[in-house]
Amino acid sequence: MAKKIILLSLATAFMAVGCVAFPDDGYHDGRYDHGRNYGYGYDRGYDYRYDREYDRQRWEYQQRSRLEQERRRQEIERRNWEQNRKNQQDWERKRNAAERQLLEQQRQKAQHDRDKRNEYDRKKRDQAQQNPEQRKQLDHQRQQQNKRWNDSRRQQND
Repeated sequence: MAKKIILLSLATAFMAVGCVAFPDDGYHDGRYDHGRNYGYGYDRGYDYRYDREYDRQRWEYQQRSRLEQERRRQEIERRNWEQNRKNQQDWERKRNAAERQLLEQQRQKAQHDRDKRNEYDRKKRDQAQQNPEQRKQLDHQRQQQNKRWNDSRRQQND
């Protein structure tokens, strides 16, 4: 008996919840009459097609607004993308110009260093070519001085 009572109460609770969750009379919009026309009312001659037309117009307007908003957003994104691309190209152009300038300065410095080294080597060669003659002259002068010095020493010793 207790089982029957429990089963009956569960079935009743389930049916009550099901009826509230899934009413048979359709959409409930909060009015007491649930949108029904009870015969002789103030809206007896009202044509509900006007509501559908208004809803359609409102939907079309919203669609147009959404499309226009999406088009504007895409246009802004496209402009931003183009601006970013232009900025990127300008930055790369400036960076490439700075690299070229740096390479040119390095090339000029290397050329200047080579020219200095070549000039130093040339002077060294010229000096090496002139040195034997000067060395001969200096050696001859030294020999003459040494000879005179030796002669003067000999004379003192004698």
